Amino acid sequence: MAAEVTALEHVLLNSFEKYIEDVIEYSDTIADIHNDIYNNQQNTEDNHRYAMDHIQDEYDRLQSDLQDNLDSLQNEIDEIKQMIQELQK
Repeated sequence: MAAEVTALEHVLLNSFEKYIEDVIEYSDTIADIHNDIYNNQQNTEDNHRYAMDHIQDEYDRLQSDLQDNLDSLQNEIDEIKQMIQELQK
């Protein structure tokens, strides 16, 4: 019975040793993958922030243009009203 446990222990130890060797062998690759994932997350966040800033800038520009157009139209309306009042006198 002791020989069976020893054989089982030997198999387990060999398996663990192989697993540890594989982890050590691929640790640089795993670290590179981890870094790539982190960099991709950062890039995604930066791109999102840039896109949102760009959208806000474009929204502000359009809002300003629209307000300028509305102000211009209001001035024209006021001028036309003034001309009508002058003609009615």
